[in-house]
Amino acid sequence: MNQQKPEYFRPALVAGAVAGLLSALPIIGAGNCLCCLWIVGGGAVAARLLSARTPALLRSGDGAVVGALTGIVAAVVDSIATVPFRRYNLELARRIFDSLPDLGSEMPVGLDGLLEGSGALSPGWMLLGLFFSAAVFMVAGVLGGIIGVAIFAKKAAPPTASQPPAAPPAAPGGPSDAA
Repeated sequence: MNQQKPEYFRPALVAGAVAGLLSALPIIGAGNCLCCLWIVGGGAVAARLLSARTPALLRSGDGAVVGALTGIVAAVVDSIATVPFRRYNLELARRIFDSLPDLGSEMPVGLDGLLEGSGALSPGWMLLGLFFSAAVFMVAGVLGGIIGVAIFAKKAAPPTASQPPAAPPAAPGGPSDAA
């Protein structure tokens, strides 16, 4: 049987871009704290898009591949889209740490230097964050792709048991009256 290989990249690109953008948004991105919601959902949506575009039956491996690609795309989009928010997050952290003495807590020793000389905006740290995000998002995307194939993929028709036609009933046996 000549089965055509599905095209994984386009569904992964669409679903990964949406999942990465949702992950990057400040408040909405907190949904990833709930079992990587956006990434697993993105993998499932990519499997749904793949199922709609592919006439052949999909296997779990197809869902895993499209989910992994979705996770990688989402990690890249997330890393690029969070750049504008990084400076804001550092400023927010500084304000929180500055208000700790007002709450009766003491600031831990050396924390001022950590935030002042923060290299969180350096390209090296961003690249390291991209690799870490890609690894985590890829695993979550694989899970979402497998779940998506299980839910959305076309199902094979149940095999019909082909039985041979029934033989005609045998004639009753007995002694022959031919004399």
